[in-house]
Amino acid sequence: MLNSWTSTLLLGLALAVGNCILALQPSGATPAIAPNPSSPSPARDNLNNIPWWQVAVNYQVTATSNKQFQACLFGDAMSAELGNTLGEGTFNFALGGMSTTSLLIQLQRLVTANVQCSHAIIAIGTNDAWYGHEDQRFTQQLQQAIALGRKMGASQITLIPAFYATMAASQNVNLAGPLSRVDQINVLMQQVATAEKVTIAAEGIQALYKDQALNPDFSVDGVHLNDAGKKIYRQALLKILQPATATQSSSPTQS
Repeated sequence: MLNSWTSTLLLGLALAVGNCILALQPSGATPAIAPNPSSPSPARDNLNNIPWWQVAVNYQVTATSNKQFQACLFGDAMSAELGNTLGEGTFNFALGGMSTTSLLIQLQRLVTANVQCSHAIIAIGTNDAWYGHEDQRFTQQLQQAIALGRKMGASQITLIPAFYATMAASQNVNLAGPLSRVDQINVLMQQVATAEKVTIAAEGIQALYKDQALNPDFSVDGVHLNDAGKKIYRQALLKILQPATATQSSSPTQS
């Protein structure tokens, strides 16, 4: 068994690997996603074949094997860029570029490693919209992800809706999925949440949007959040994790 110092070091490395790789990517780019000629979008989720993602997930597995967490956050770059800022007992497993496809692979690895999470927060769907995943594929994979979350011991599962890009970015297939597709992904997510009896937490992130698109004031590139946007998103997550504390500390721009 790893001693506490080694475990802490590996925990930090797991988060640092993903965040450092994100920082090295060109602005607006999802890391190392290869074109897929058969898809209406210029990208697909082939993260499982990409070395940096394999290394990052391996670090996560090593750092968290046989450990119990109060809460676990799963998602893509929007969540990964928050780093380890959600409080003690919470582990951020999010990595850039992820959709439900790579999420399933990651969760299967964590289940095998006997990682336990009392509360699983799944913030996914943005890249499913971008990659052009079909309705049935997204629905089935999200259902499977919820099932794997329960295998990890989650008695509470919260879904965060897919994030919208800015109006301009949503019209560029090299950056994001169209707003209409994000709308449909979120409709499907609501259907899955109802069927699986899990919660969708949409209210906290509404402050990021203007006219049903990401407010440019909260974005660095039309897709990813700037510091002000991250502050709003982080506060929304803290309200989920620590409702009373977060409500007391929230400001009008973060509510």
